[in-house]
Amino acid sequence: MFDPEIGHPEIQEKILTAFHQNRLPHAYLFYGPEGSGKDAFAIALTQFINCSANEGQIDRESSQFQKISSLQHPDVKFIFPTPAKTNVKEDELQEALQEKARNPYRGVAFPGKNTFIGIDTIRELKQEARYKLYEGRKKVFIISEADKMRVEAANALLKLLEEPPDNLMLVLTTSNIHKILPTIKSRCQLIRFGQLTEEEIQTLISRHAGSVETAILPLIIRLSGYNIKRTFEFLEQDVLSVRDQAVELLRKIVLIHRAQELMQVIEPVAGQKDREGARLLLWFLLLWFQDILHLQKMAGEEQRLFNQDKKDVLVKFLSFTPDADIAGIVWDIEAAMQSLEDPRNYNPLLILTTLAIKLNKKIRKLFYFLYFIFIWFDFFKNIFCCH
Repeated sequence: MFDPEIGHPEIQEKILTAFHQNRLPHAYLFYGPEGSGKDAFAIALTQFINCSANEGQIDRESSQFQKISSLQHPDVKFIFPTPAKTNVKEDELQEALQEKARNPYRGVAFPGKNTFIGIDTIRELKQEARYKLYEGRKKVFIISEADKMRVEAANALLKLLEEPPDNLMLVLTTSNIHKILPTIKSRCQLIRFGQLTEEEIQTLISRHAGSVETAILPLIIRLSGYNIKRTFEFLEQDVLSVRDQAVELLRKIVLIHRAQELMQVIEPVAGQKDREGARLLLWFLLLWFQDILHLQKMAGEEQRLFNQDKKDVLVKFLSFTPDADIAGIVWDIEAAMQSLEDPRNYNPLLILTTLAIKLNKKIRKLFYFLYFIFIWFDFFKNIFCCH
């Protein structure tokens, strides 16, 4: 491996083989689940190409390595989705880039602002591609979250992919490969990234986050869905209380008799400016029902639950709703999450309320039906036992 610290050894070996055979492609498309370390791998690949010794190991003492690590190398560009120029300051962009350099596993966020990769950004890359190398062996342009390129930007990039300079490599990363134009995919070598393991995430957390409460870290990693990007975010939040809030919302969905009780839970979350509270609430609802679905379909493998510490509650919940359409509920929650990410949807309250109504219809009726069967069964059992 050229960099043991970033994991994904099988991908590293594949790239090493291509490197030794002098068959590296002019463009890679790294795809896979969010938080699997694609951006960090792209930066490490850039260092390998420009800083590797003869045996294929990265020279970490070289000035080139340090410049790439800080994303300040003149032959390396790291592109990420940003708000419109009229809606963001230059120092905000530089701070976001510096934060990415400090920890390439974190996401770049501009809370409350719609982000994208526009055609002007790609035009600047095309202009930069014409220049000679400053000091590196090869220019490398990394385009993070390439699925957020606007159509005109993607079409402009296509021309660069069709006729790339010999001294240029493009590395695109995405968690939504279905949103990438087929014409772009066909001109890149696709490499799929799998999720990092719990052990790999723990190692990376200790390297980039310093001291962390080790007792709770495995639970946080599971609740992140083994997403290292989300794990870093969760370490800075009281996510366990948000999960409790999601479970309380679910309890009210099942038991409420008045809509006002439900709205008391939903309105404070939906009213947040950046929608992050609503995202978290939906995320924990999704994990909860994914665990229920797992118990429903794969009994006996409870060790794979996300909410491992709530196993008894999950089992009890399933015992009251064994025939519920859990897969349909998971689909409803995922649809709500997609609606929330659509900038055209201005009303998170409507999204959450609509979801609550759907869950109420799918759970409450069945819950009460089984509950009354249980009560009547217990009643007749006592009668027969008494006589």
